[in-house]
Amino acid sequence: KYEFVDGKFPDTFNPSDGNIGIGFSLFPNAYAGLKWNKHHLIDLGLLYRPVNFASFGIVSRFNDEFTEYNSSTLGMALRPLPFLDHKFTMGVDINISDEDSINYFPHLTLQPADGIIVSVRSNAEFDNFQFNLGFNFGKESVYSPTTYNDVNEVTGGIGFYTSSQKQNSIFNKKAKDTQKFIRMKLSGLFIEEKPVTPPFNFDFNISPFSNKPETGIQLRTWIEEIDNYTDDPEIDGFIIDIGNVRAGFAKRGAIYSALSRFKEKGKSIIVYADKGISNIDYYLVSMADEIYLNEYTGIDLKGLRIEISFLRGLLDTLLIVPEVFRVEFDGKSYKTAADQILNKKMSPEMEENYGALLDDFYSIFVDGISQGRNWDSNHTEEIIDNGPYFRPQDAITAGLADSIMYPDQFDDYVKSLNDEKVEIIKWKDIDRADDYVHEWAPEKKEKIAIIYAVGGIVSGKSNPGPAGSSIMGDETITKAIKSARENKDIKAIVLRIDSGGGSALASDQMWREVLKTTEEDSSNVKPFIASMSDVAASGGYYIACQADTIVAHDATVTGSIGVIGLRLNFSKLMNKWGLTSDLIKRGEFSDFGSGNRLISNEEREKIQASINDVYSKFKDRVIKGRDDFPETGDLDDVAMGRVFTGMRAHNDISIPLVDVKGGLQTAINLAKSAAGLEGKEIEIVEYPQNEDNFMKFAAKIGSTNYLNLLPEQLSQELEVLNVIPILLDNEIQMLLPYSFIIK
Repeated sequence: KYEFVDGKFPDTFNPSDGNIGIGFSLFPNAYAGLKWNKHHLIDLGLLYRPVNFASFGIVSRFNDEFTEYNSSTLGMALRPLPFLDHKFTMGVDINISDEDSINYFPHLTLQPADGIIVSVRSNAEFDNFQFNLGFNFGKESVYSPTTYNDVNEVTGGIGFYTSSQKQNSIFNKKAKDTQKFIRMKLSGLFIEEKPVTPPFNFDFNISPFSNKPETGIQLRTWIEEIDNYTDDPEIDGFIIDIGNVRAGFAKRGAIYSALSRFKEKGKSIIVYADKGISNIDYYLVSMADEIYLNEYTGIDLKGLRIEISFLRGLLDTLLIVPEVFRVEFDGKSYKTAADQILNKKMSPEMEENYGALLDDFYSIFVDGISQGRNWDSNHTEEIIDNGPYFRPQDAITAGLADSIMYPDQFDDYVKSLNDEKVEIIKWKDIDRADDYVHEWAPEKKEKIAIIYAVGGIVSGKSNPGPAGSSIMGDETITKAIKSARENKDIKAIVLRIDSGGGSALASDQMWREVLKTTEEDSSNVKPFIASMSDVAASGGYYIACQADTIVAHDATVTGSIGVIGLRLNFSKLMNKWGLTSDLIKRGEFSDFGSGNRLISNEEREKIQASINDVYSKFKDRVIKGRDDFPETGDLDDVAMGRVFTGMRAHNDISIPLVDVKGGLQTAINLAKSAAGLEGKEIEIVEYPQNEDNFMKFAAKIGSTNYLNLLPEQLSQELEVLNVIPILLDNEIQMLLPYSFIIK
């Protein structure tokens, strides 16, 4: 009770009642709760819902010292009409007081429409009633209880509550004849894993060029959200502010496909480019219904090229000698992982192999734009060959864009859509809370694991962060595979690979764990699907080859079945600056591999023999893991370090390295089918499961990423330096050229 005293508010707020409570799950469909009341009363409750149509509960009240029992209420509720689901509930509460008196209170609840709840409760004599009318607006609800008793007294009130989950409500429906659009910024780094952000950040830098550490966008959850809006009848279109998208070609293909599915449902896509559209980004939004450019911008459409940075000239200047050992035939090798430090330009083998890659990428690029713009491929190639389009009017004339607008003009245009009957929701303002679960006993979802194997392969642990992992540690991934295999709730595993390879030893440790999952651990064998992202080559293919099925996107880079060993020899540099060494040795090869001199012919022969042995085992692993493979010798036709797109590796080479073409969802569907879960909803469990916040906090201290101190464009170019920990791993490598850029 809160009253004015002498026309003023009292000094303290003293409500007539107050409660604090907590509830929790005991086991599936069973719950317990505890509530403390201002009047020093405690309620203890239990609730059990064995099936969707029946619910049972009990609440007992004591004083808060548990020395006096007050009363208990037994409750039972039924949902007798399955076709109405949660919209019709009836039941009875039985109150038993400390005087052993028993009172019955029947009740009935109706939900005539989403967001409207009507309920009534009475005593056994039906001379005392409580009516309740409630309205739900998604998360927030308001209700008004009215009580009528046998002496014709009527009392009422109003209440409010909010929930962490959201419900469907007619009050959230768009108005009649109104169109609802989502406006999003399509920009940033797309990654496979969920970004890992530490609770504290010690990256304090004062560089005037520094850029904020980038937080990646998880591809799988982004596409799932786009697909949800595709199926949502409330959403009529996207308004996309296109920026700089950072993703490999396979990820771009997945983004393109998601937006295309949205448009194929008859929904609109409107694009605005305030800074113009890059060559590769135009492919992403080429299906848009309308594309608008800012003044003084354009569309940099001009075709594709592969750029690879070579360091040999720099190494020669510094007197650093690369020493490389790799699989080869007649002095030629397609295992070009070391070409960036070995050569000053592309070797004939690299040019041949990567030329075929570019042919496939260009075909995908042209086909995507042709489909998006509804052109034939010849016309698309003609438009590309006439680019780039630096003047916006030239892009409009070519049919690449629709008009020129300043940002404020575009904002006004958006507001005028559908005769101004339009609702615009900003992507960042969307409520992504879980949906409220109305079912009393929801069907348990079976679980499928997705294990993200991302980054260059090394012995040790992975390094997850806001931008994903640049290093894939064998300890991290083998632990994840073992955990998922031994978890009885996990019915199938998808290994999502985005890696150009690395350490042969680390790759083999992970392969071993896959072998246990598919064959050897008989009590825990379960379906295992490998899904390839942008790159799954060399060591990345090695860890996939034992899977039951290999799935790759058309634009995945895969293969590179081969082995390489390399090191940088600094002995000439050291001698130039007067740093010399001497040694005393016992044993002919006790100084084997010494970095104080160049490698000898005998040492080279021994290392090459080891390289050839690992290569032979690599081929054996591939043949053992893939069905209907020929003898080892024939595998050289597609091995020896050759790389392919997923499209070519599936059906355009003599020995297919890929079983099925598709993305991550294709792999998930195959896993469901193999586990007998077709047509059922599943729960995705992601691995590796990150350490707790304290461990992440501790690991973050002193781990500043110094690339963030540089201007953004330069830091992106220097990401190639992430290969250094792999090169210095001192192990035989299964490695693709670490970084090649498609522009």
